[in-house]
Amino acid sequence: MHDKTINPTLKLLLETAEQMILEKGCRATTLQDIADQSGLTKGAIYHYVKSKDELFALILESGFVKTNELFFESVSQAASKPADIQGPLNLLSGRMQHAASPDSVSNLIFIYLLSQRDKPAVDDILRRYHETAIRNSATWIEVGQRHGVIPAHIDAKKVAQLFATLKYGLQVQQIVTPDDEVLSDQDIYGFMLNALS
Repeated sequence: MHDKTINPTLKLLLETAEQMILEKGCRATTLQDIADQSGLTKGAIYHYVKSKDELFALILESGFVKTNELFFESVSQAASKPADIQGPLNLLSGRMQHAASPDSVSNLIFIYLLSQRDKPAVDDILRRYHETAIRNSATWIEVGQRHGVIPAHIDAKKVAQLFATLKYGLQVQQIVTPDDEVLSDQDIYGFMLNALS
């Protein structure tokens, strides 16, 4: 799925679902609520997904797509400068911080899905989410290595796993920790920069 070429009906479905999640939470949001709010029929919704959990997985996937698009735009802009990791890394650390915020739809979905992990379909969604996170992070690191801003000796897959673990920790931290104890964008940026040095 690519946000730039997303079909208007699917875009409406995703945007309405995100709005409903922010208003009602994941557990209370139903496909009927989304149909009522969007004006889509349930048949139109079922054309794209079989369940609310599948819809939530599409929202998570669209977040990955958006981050990927922004990352590669940032790399393109940085390419005109001598070996600079700052722009792309600022983007990624900021996106990580945002995705982990308590009012982030992707974080609300992630925490909800964790609570539903005993369902095989949800377990599969979480597995795919993790695999995509590792694959995307490893790709970003490899791009940095090709551009000479990340040392070649860095093991992209291991550091990608470390970043995924950091993100999951941040997602849970935002829920259980007072605001004044939450890591800042700069803290995350510094950690990521050290891991990539």
